[in-house]
Amino acid sequence: MVLANNQILFKLKDLLFYSRLLEGSYPDTSRLIPTDTKSELVINAKAFLQAIDRASLLARENRNNVIKLTTLENGQVEVSSNSPEIGNVSEKLFSQSFTGEELKISFNGKYMMDALRAFEGDDIQVSFAGTMRPFVIRPKDAANPNEILQLITPVRTY
Repeated sequence: MVLANNQILFKLKDLLFYSRLLEGSYPDTSRLIPTDTKSELVINAKAFLQAIDRASLLARENRNNVIKLTTLENGQVEVSSNSPEIGNVSEKLFSQSFTGEELKISFNGKYMMDALRAFEGDDIQVSFAGTMRPFVIRPKDAANPNEILQLITPVRTY
């Protein structure tokens, strides 16, 4: 890698990649990631992804593709969505654990599915700071849990 005032050059075996550096300052993203946690959910990523995918079939008919997550008793969570024209869907899943305050939160199903597909392991940990604050998804048993994280912003529903 070669860095000049306003240019950068990456040298690889069979590739030279040259680019102009953008001027300006990058936003401070550390303020976006919540540090306080009111609730934590540990769940199988594949099962969670599949439930959201099924719920999204109805939610796609709406403009926002809104999925609702509700915590239940006995470590269960409910993934649901509804469409006034088609109907509603609700699926209950068992989590490995849930700690903290009860939770009802809505989010964009497409964004959540994209986030879940980024993880390779079996279980994920979802940390919630509140119903209208962004939540963080991390791999459960990673050597460095901050190596990869996904930040999802909830959707306000009435």
